[in-house]
Amino acid sequence: MNFNTALFLFLFLPLFLIAYFFSQRRWRPVLGILASLLFYAWGDSRNLLLLFILILVNYVLGRSLIDRPGRWVLPLGLLVNLGVLVFFKLFIAYQFDLFLGLDVYLPERAKEWMGSFTFPLGLSYISFQLISYLVDVHGGSVKPERNLVAFTFYVLMFPKLLVGPIVRYRTLAEQLPAPQLNPVLLAEGIRRFLSGFAKKILIADVLAGTVNAVFDLPVGVHPPFVGWLALIGFALQIYFDFSGLTDMAIGLAAMMGFRFIENFNHPYSAQSIGDFWRRWHISLSTWFRDYVFYPLERRRLPVLGQSLNILVVFLLTGLWHGVTISFVVWGLMHGFFLVLENAFLNRWLPRLWRPMRHLYALAAILLTWLVFRSPDLTYASDFLKYLFGRFPAQVTLPFLDTMPLPFIEPSFVLAFVAGILLSLLPVFGMPKPVEKSFPLRLATDLVLLALFVLSLGMMASSTFLPGIYESF
Repeated sequence: MNFNTALFLFLFLPLFLIAYFFSQRRWRPVLGILASLLFYAWGDSRNLLLLFILILVNYVLGRSLIDRPGRWVLPLGLLVNLGVLVFFKLFIAYQFDLFLGLDVYLPERAKEWMGSFTFPLGLSYISFQLISYLVDVHGGSVKPERNLVAFTFYVLMFPKLLVGPIVRYRTLAEQLPAPQLNPVLLAEGIRRFLSGFAKKILIADVLAGTVNAVFDLPVGVHPPFVGWLALIGFALQIYFDFSGLTDMAIGLAAMMGFRFIENFNHPYSAQSIGDFWRRWHISLSTWFRDYVFYPLERRRLPVLGQSLNILVVFLLTGLWHGVTISFVVWGLMHGFFLVLENAFLNRWLPRLWRPMRHLYALAAILLTWLVFRSPDLTYASDFLKYLFGRFPAQVTLPFLDTMPLPFIEPSFVLAFVAGILLSLLPVFGMPKPVEKSFPLRLATDLVLLALFVLSLGMMASSTFLPGIYESF
């Protein structure tokens, strides 16, 4: 089940919220678990048993870290969670033969057995949340959850299953056994959900039509300006797709009485790659900082130790997205830019004119997005040459093979311009939010309602598009 479907919007969500609002506080976790199981089973019923096993194993290990502490408990927990994640990413997703061009022989029976599995919904997010829980319990920053219902509710909570954010246990621990509703938080959640829904449907999904059409074609069958539109369009698409779904998740959690971590802070207003990662996918970047980078720094090698640690973190960041050479190179490119910034760029970047710093960051981000979006590195290299007119001209294909290109629909242009303006508002000097008066709040709510209605019309008349980060 997805947030941007009629089934979720008009059946699942209203029935769940009515039951949740009118139930006693102590029964809300049970309702949340049942709803989350239905949400999960609708799209991935085959992996429910695996999910229950992970919950029980981590619940027992979390208690064992305090009740029966031993040197083996935390390593076993890390081995279980990382082992399951690596197994599914490496084998079940059939990507092992793509990674670094390796071709691994597997017996036919093994292939048939692995073919019976599917990649579990939200496993990348669930695994990292469980790892952070065990590490925090081991470190003494949180107490282990002794209420199995509350722990299951934390792991299964459906708003964060699809695309996160990666919510740490300690931020929700006090509320899990008996969530309390807050009318102000409820109103904020509704507004946040509506704005995220509009970002996903009216901007990301509209941009996807042209972007996907360009990247599905061979390089060079359309003018270079179309390639530039597609590359910038993809940068906008992935931002509004991911942040829109995250806004919906944060809004749903607020309706249930919880505050999730913010996952984005206008990343395209960044002045460097380091600044970009303080603004993009914040729950993932802070997770790697706290649970990988800081431990590595405590054992830093004397020569080039920090640079090596940065590259290790971003190698793992790339692998978290997928075990392919493109994702590995994408991650290492970000790590390389960060190494350069820490080595010397940060000494003179602040002296540059602000638009120049912004231009540097955007150029580096676009270059990495090209590798991220391309099916392989050869395609990315050819596409980059083609953008600057250095790729050999190809025979123009018939319109039936390239449609809707070379025509650019007005809806794409509108979404493109709106995406640029909304993502760059801080660069243009957007004022900080202030408390809104009732008339202004009412006007804002009416605009959100109108955008929601428009989004519903767009959703009904177009093909369903899942979130880009749902596949990770």
